[in-house]
Amino acid sequence: MWPSFIPELIVAFYAIGVILITVYTFGQFHLLYYFSTPKKNGRFHPSYSPMKDQDLPTVTVQLPMYNERYVASAVIDACARLDYPKDKLEIQVVDDSTDDTVQIVEERVQHWTSQGIDIKAVHREHRHGFKAGALADATPDAKGEFIAIFDADFRPNPSFLKRTIPYFQNEKVGIVQGRWGHINRDYSVLTKSQSIFLDMFFVIEQQARSLAKFFLRFNGSGGVWRKTTIEDAGGWSADTLSEDLDLAFRAQLKDWEVIYDVDVEAPAEIPVTMLDFKAQQYRWTKGKAQVVRKLWSSIRQKGMSFNDKMHVYFDLFNFAIIPGIFLIAMLSLPLTILLFQTDEFDKVLTYFSIALINIILAPIYAYIVMLMYNKDSKWEAFKETLVSFFPFTLMTLGMMAFQITSMIEGFISKKVFFHRTSKYNITSNDDKWKDKVYRPSEVPLITYVEGLLALYFMAAIYVDFKFGGLFFLPFHLLLVSGFLYVFILSFRKA
Repeated sequence: MWPSFIPELIVAFYAIGVILITVYTFGQFHLLYYFSTPKKNGRFHPSYSPMKDQDLPTVTVQLPMYNERYVASAVIDACARLDYPKDKLEIQVVDDSTDDTVQIVEERVQHWTSQGIDIKAVHREHRHGFKAGALADATPDAKGEFIAIFDADFRPNPSFLKRTIPYFQNEKVGIVQGRWGHINRDYSVLTKSQSIFLDMFFVIEQQARSLAKFFLRFNGSGGVWRKTTIEDAGGWSADTLSEDLDLAFRAQLKDWEVIYDVDVEAPAEIPVTMLDFKAQQYRWTKGKAQVVRKLWSSIRQKGMSFNDKMHVYFDLFNFAIIPGIFLIAMLSLPLTILLFQTDEFDKVLTYFSIALINIILAPIYAYIVMLMYNKDSKWEAFKETLVSFFPFTLMTLGMMAFQITSMIEGFISKKVFFHRTSKYNITSNDDKWKDKVYRPSEVPLITYVEGLLALYFMAAIYVDFKFGGLFFLPFHLLLVSGFLYVFILSFRKA
């Protein structure tokens, strides 16, 4: 028998996990409500009055990069071909590179200068402040009234500026964000899983917040800033790894408006290796935690409606679902044993099963996302959901331990080091990355914990069969598969 306090402790922590998941679920359903019934809520897709070329303002396109030999040419060329008056377009290649990217950039700058494009390389001999520092150093010299930003793996469509700049005719608008597209969506199971993960945010969450007029994010790339907004909000700051979220929220705290247009797509390359995906998720998760710590007091004191403030909190803290799922996962094994030994907690755990409502929500989200990409065929959208949702689930579950450690580090550490996500110019299914020089080689220590967690849930499956308690069996099978999936791909070198 266990000490008397152990069962109560297990159930109490399980309850915390259930509460975190349930709060997240209700928040997501509320966003889904705004997404699905915009007219009923009196909300409409943002619109603007078209502008003639002679009325368009000057725009500076900034391309921050660091050692991007495989993609530097493509992003520079794409931006040089933007459909915008040449006399009102400036391109700054904000380059901190230390390899032959410097020469590649210089060659493309000379080429496009000869074609009449106002383009220059802004090269730093250091990486102080990383991306935020580079943008902060370059922005004062920008000629444009507006600053468009594209990371090195982006390929903006020619119409991007003409579809975003007119929004700024409203003087309250400080930021316009486009939707990220995916150049290599179908390259592998991993890239397809990430595309669902990103589209759930861009197609549903970001659009729902836009329709509801909640605080919105600038996503670091594929967007345009009013230059005076950057200045008024305090400028780029390198004290968090999410300089984009930080500055966007500081701007909205100053009452600048953010426009999100889901129909303006900015295609980009999805990470093709698990280690690159982890580097990206490390920055996003740790950076978001740092932003919460930095801006919590200012947001709490900001005057806004209860509904608006709740959704600001929900957006900032929605990663709490990760420790919520992790809690119920880790406690599912002792709970299986506990339920076999006593029926004292049966009713309580039955009520707790409300947390499983999230299982219903996730495929709904995935189907809507697929429907957006298969508008002519609901059947094709359904089939794509069936094919893609399972690996997406495995990736999500398998990344929990990594994301939790990144989150904790963000809350307790002020250290900022930018772990870059390598880009390989993967644009077709025949492209290879194994011979690329930027391929990551250092496997994070937490990866070995992921392997141990796979063994832990294998033991849980054994207990399920031993005690005949099959309630958690499907969950345990998914957890084993998820942690093994992430663990194995983290060691993949080819």
